[in-house]
Formats: sequence, structure tokens, C-alpha cells
Amino acid sequence: MSGYAGSVGDSVGRAVERFRARTGVDVAFAGPCPDAGDRLVISYLSGTSTRVLAGLTVVAGTGVGGKAIATRRPVRVVDYVAASAISHEYDRAVTTEGVRAVFAVPVLAGRGVAAVLYGALRRPSDFGDGILTSACDAARDAGREIAVAREVEQRMAQAAELPGWAALEIRLAYADLLALAGAATDPGLGERLREVCGRLARTAGAGADTSGGLADEARGVGRGRTVRMVRLTPRETDVLALVAVGRTNAEVGQALGLGAETVKSYLRAAMRKLGAHNRVEAVVAARAGGYLP
Repeated sequence: MSGYAGSVGDSVGRAVERFRARTGVDVAFAGPCPDAGDRLVISYLSGTSTRVLAGLTVVAGTGVGGKAIATRRPVRVVDYVAASAISHEYDRAVTTEGVRAVFAVPVLAGRGVAAVLYGALRRPSDFGDGILTSACDAARDAGREIAVAREVEQRMAQAAELPGWAALEIRLAYADLLALAGAATDPGLGERLREVCGRLARTAGAGADTSGGLADEARGVGRGRTVRMVRLTPRETDVLALVAVGRTNAEVGQALGLGAETVKSYLRAAMRKLGAHNRVEAVVAARAGGYLP
């Protein structure tokens, strides 16, 4: 998969593994919902003993997962086959896998259901509050990742359609994502946001020869002096990325959770490595060197 669909799959796959590791449920599985949001296709499995669930399409309103899509709320049953609150189109697959208690949590991204996360036990159970809370947390984290991926894809598409705006759009998106990464309480989400930032930087670098502003800046640095091959730390790159879109030191510190003096220290270190005499030169050199979009 590629683009937004690939990003959804990545996020849902990670959510399945995180959730099962945290809760110890016997089986965890999940399925992304296509754009229409009227069904899901189970694509990610952990702890299953068969492949009977793989590729199963669940229609909105049916079974546990379909009911979660329709209601946009978590749904659970103590014993799947005996449950009267759900329809039973998928009993054969469930009994073949040997699970009894099942719950489903919708992964919400924007206004729609992007996927459904399932947990199951091989015995009847009403599940504890801790398990359900962990499932909702995993679904929420996945929803945030998917929403970010959607925003990035939309901005990238806009940049492609409007070449004159491409550099600015990418840089603003990069800065916004770094601020979100700095505020993220979940280390996994913060890491995912940084991965998306890397995609933006690589995309901008790939288009540097034809993107106007980026290419002009790179050529300008090249005429004045040689761009140094240096190794910026992640924090130095973060600070430069926010400086590049006009943030003051105080605003950079607020976005990244750093003190003003710490921001200045990172900025001075980056300038020294890049051979820059001021903030503008540092940003230009970092872009020319491929550190920033």
C-alpha cells in the first residue's frame, strides 16, 4: 500500500501489536475501513492460531466490529456465539479460530471511522476495565497517527497541484508536525510524527531541482561557500525547522517544551556546525544540506 492507505495500515498494525502486548489478550486483530466507511477488511492479526479471519470483510452494522462502525463506540460481548445483541454472520470464522469473548473499538480519524481494533479471549469474559481502557488508548493513538498522515497527504497533494506554494506548504506542515511531536505524551506517537517529518524533508529534497525556492536557496549557498557535511542532532534540526517558518526563540521553546536559553544553545550549536553567521544563513544551509524541507 502507498499514500494515505499505507499510512492507515501502518498505524493499525502497530496498534494491534501494542494493544496485545499491553493487555495480554489471547488474540488481537484489526481492519482498516475503505473511504466509504461502510465496511472493514480484517488485515492485521496477532495471536491467532488459524488464518480464517484474515481478509474477512465485515459490513457496518453486522457482528461486533460492524456494530462498532455503525455506533462509533466500543462494543463487547461476553460470549460471541451466544450473544443476542449482535448479528451472527461471522460465527463460523469466530468458532473456527476458537475465541469466545470479543470486543471491538472504532479508530476515529476526523469525522469517520478509519479502522476497527478487536481483542478476544478464548473463554467467556466481560473483560476488565483496564483491558478496555488500553484498547481505547491504542485506538486513540492510531486515530491521531492516521489523522496526521491524512493531513500530510492532503498538503502534499496541494503542493503538487500548486507548485508555487509547494515549498511553503511543506515547511509549514513540517513545523506543525514537529510541534505535535514535542507535545506528544506517547513516545510511539512522537516517533511516528518524526518519521512523517522525515518523509516531508525527503520529498522536498527530491524536488529541489525544480521547486523554485528550494533550488534557488541551495544554489545561493553553493555560490557563496561550500555546504558543510555535518551531523545535526534531532533537537538542533527541530529548532531550525521552527525558526525557518518565522517562530521566535520563545515560540520555539513553547512548541518543543524547552527553555529560551536551551533553544539559543541548540541554535548556536547548529550555526557553528553549518558555518552560519546568523539564523537565516543557518536555515538556508540546513535546507541545502537536506536537513530541512
